[in-house]
Order: sequence, then structure tokens, then C-alpha cells
Amino acid sequence: MLYPADRAVLKLGLFALALLPGSAFAEVSDKEPAVQLFWTVGLVAAFLCLLSARFKPWLGVVVFAPAALWFTSLFLEIHTADVGPYLRLEQGTAYYVQAYAAFAVVLFGLIVGLIWHRQRSVSPPPTLG
Repeated sequence: MLYPADRAVLKLGLFALALLPGSAFAEVSDKEPAVQLFWTVGLVAAFLCLLSARFKPWLGVVVFAPAALWFTSLFLEIHTADVGPYLRLEQGTAYYVQAYAAFAVVLFGLIVGLIWHRQRSVSPPPTLG
């Protein structure tokens, strides 16, 4: 059996727990990657794709796969129904534009590396005098 003081503490504790979720304000954008991370991953992956595809095209695709997987998971996360609208309110449309632009840089690095490899292999050998 609870004493009256213990009942009051229990009631106060239950009341505080009932009101706690209503008073908590958690932002959406603090749980999502920062724009700087988009560009860091994008530029590093683009550089690695460019160099690896320049020498071995299959290696460029292998290097591209983890970056594509990372960006795909990012896009799925930022476009979900429970995160997307609130993230757009907090960060604005520029957040989405920069995410897609960083992925475009990775694709551009891969494509340029593949073209560079192809031009190197198609060009005729130099002639001697």
C-alpha cells in the first residue's frame, strides 16, 4: 500500500511523463547529413571514379557502386513522407538541389573517366620520325 506522499510523487511522475512528449521539440535536419557531407562524399567519389575509370573501366564502376548506394539511401531518406516535408521547411529546396548536384558530380567523374580511357585506347600510336 502506498502512503499519500508516495501517491503524490507517482501522480506527479505520471503527469510529467504524459506531458514530456508534447514539450519535446526535435528538429528533423539535425538527424540528416549536412550539405558539407554531400559535397565531401561527392567530390571524393568523383575523383576516385575519374582516376579508376581512366585506367580500368570496370574499376570505375566498382568505385562508383558504394557512392551510388550511399546517395540512393540518402534520397530515399530525404523523400520519405515523415521526413521530407519537414526537412524542406527547415532546410529549403537548396538542400535537395545540392544533394542531387553532388551525385551528378560523381556521375560526371565516372563518365569523364570512361571517355578518357576510351580516347587513350583508340588514339593511334605515335610514329617515329
